[in-house]
Amino acid sequence: MTLTDSCITDPTAVEVAGLRSQVGSAFAGLRAAVDALRQVVGGEGFGWALDDEIAEGLLCLVDVKRQLEAISGDVAARVTGGNTFAEAGFRTASAWLRARTNESFASVKRTLEAGDWLGAVPVMGAAWREGSVSRAHVAALVEAHTRFPRCSAGLSQIEAELTAVACDLDPKTFSRILMTKLHEIDPDAIDDAEAKRRRRDVGLHVSTTIDGFVAVNGLLTPEVGQQLINSLAAASDALRRKGIEDPSDDTEAPPQVEQPISKRNLDALAYILDAAAAATGDFKLPDVGGVRPVVQVTIDSESLIAQGASAPGWITSLTGQTVTPVSAAAVRRLACDSVRQILLLDSRGHLDAISALERVVPLPMRKTITIRDRGRCRFPGCRHAIREVHHITYWQHGGKTTTDNLVGLCSHHHHLVHDKGWTLSGNPNYRLTFTDPTKHEWHSDPPPRE
Repeated sequence: MTLTDSCITDPTAVEVAGLRSQVGSAFAGLRAAVDALRQVVGGEGFGWALDDEIAEGLLCLVDVKRQLEAISGDVAARVTGGNTFAEAGFRTASAWLRARTNESFASVKRTLEAGDWLGAVPVMGAAWREGSVSRAHVAALVEAHTRFPRCSAGLSQIEAELTAVACDLDPKTFSRILMTKLHEIDPDAIDDAEAKRRRRDVGLHVSTTIDGFVAVNGLLTPEVGQQLINSLAAASDALRRKGIEDPSDDTEAPPQVEQPISKRNLDALAYILDAAAAATGDFKLPDVGGVRPVVQVTIDSESLIAQGASAPGWITSLTGQTVTPVSAAAVRRLACDSVRQILLLDSRGHLDAISALERVVPLPMRKTITIRDRGRCRFPGCRHAIREVHHITYWQHGGKTTTDNLVGLCSHHHHLVHDKGWTLSGNPNYRLTFTDPTKHEWHSDPPPRE
């Protein structure tokens, strides 16, 4: 190497060192800026700032958040392609990042996949770096490339056009426009891909969680799915018709008595299942194991003798297998309004005795309660239909099965009274008093006669 070559090489090394320092300074400056902003927002001056200034600050944060997500993708791509995680003993960049942070697997996946996206859709990725589009816009375009590979080349040709459209639309609207463009590129490819996806993904999976809840997930065909939607709507309407449109009293309703849509859908599904179980003729469901498809709860005799009314039970499957334990409170709630049959088993599981079926609330008495309450749950402010009949003084405490000790409740508020610390007192023919866990009282009078 000559002196001239050395002189030429040395400035390059200096430039490289300067570029490296720029990277470190940029990250240090970002952290300092975030620290300064956190101190300002948490300081006294934040309360004196004008509302317009705060609103503009929020818009700035949203814009910066988009840009930081995209920049994180660039940085993640460099880490994934480097050797840092391997030298630290990790097989993947994902495992290394989860070990070095307290981020979840899903969060780490989002960070790392952003790097792949930026390379897959460079024009849209540039707009993401500038904050003109969001992660959801980029995800929609990447998903289109993945789901419809036959259209991928056509999408790349019009990516600049799609990016310009995305800058003016929310992600959901952009997805609809994107689907329209896909049909213009190759409608047959869309149909073939959708048919394959339906064949692969259509199905319904039902499983019991460790705590006894049932998880339902799956993808329904358009025909079955629409039938389910229509049936839920019809069941919801039926439940509303059984209730009262206008409350009969002017008592202030307790807070949080309205159920969210998901809860109303659950009530509607229960209504559909009850109707299916009660169907006759050609629509009657076949018996399984000689019994109707209803929920069964069993309690072994030793627990009943040892613990009495506090004995827990087991929900059993149609085949008689124990599925999950239920608390004593849940058993009491179920026994409040159900058909019971007592089976006494010895320690070996042999049947010692069996009782006759006993209906806790006879059908004529249930009808009387429904007429008295005009089909509406008596919880103050609730307009939902009566689903269950509750003993005000519990059966095991000597409460009688008479109309002055029985009140109609929806499933949600029956659960509230049994399991959430609410108490109920009074005569339902005159006035009931609901007491919440804070000892605040709410009153409910029977609806007036027309």
